[in-house]
Amino acid sequence: MIGGMRQRSPSYLRQRGAVLFVSLIILLVLSLFAITTANTAIVEQKMAGATRNMQLARLAADSALNEAKVSISQTAAAYGAAAVCTHLRCFVRTPGLPYDAAELMGTEQAKTAMNSFRLDLTMLEGVDESARLAASPGYVIEDLGAPGGSTNPLPSVDAGSSRLFRITALGFGGRRDYERAIESIYPVAQ
Repeated sequence: MIGGMRQRSPSYLRQRGAVLFVSLIILLVLSLFAITTANTAIVEQKMAGATRNMQLARLAADSALNEAKVSISQTAAAYGAAAVCTHLRCFVRTPGLPYDAAELMGTEQAKTAMNSFRLDLTMLEGVDESARLAASPGYVIEDLGAPGGSTNPLPSVDAGSSRLFRITALGFGGRRDYERAIESIYPVAQ
């Protein structure tokens, strides 16, 4: 103290770190926001990948179904509809086999009778390497005979002029755990 007056210290010496504390709180909030945003982006990327794999599996199954229809049509045109299963590998459904398409394609009998073909989606224009399938799609053909009676799955098809084939197709996405099984009944003129 000089002459009864107290000497005042500069204001920056009296601060106790309040700005540092507030800055740390703001930094913590921003860090939590950044982590949450990153986690959301990762989850969205995984969802988009899963959707793409399911779309690839559906595309592969549709391609297998169309391939089976072409094979049946060409064979029926050359040899007759009744002779399709003598020229193509066909499947005979025995009692006790599941009727669900996905479960059926997992059975040993369906795997034995499966017709597979090479489908390379990366050959298409504008498609990159991520369109590669985990496995080749395949299909199983069942000869249901001529439609008729109350059990006719296609009442609009004339029983005397056509023969029915059930086609069950299986396609895979980019990984084997993404699979899609579809089924269709295909009438062929006799």
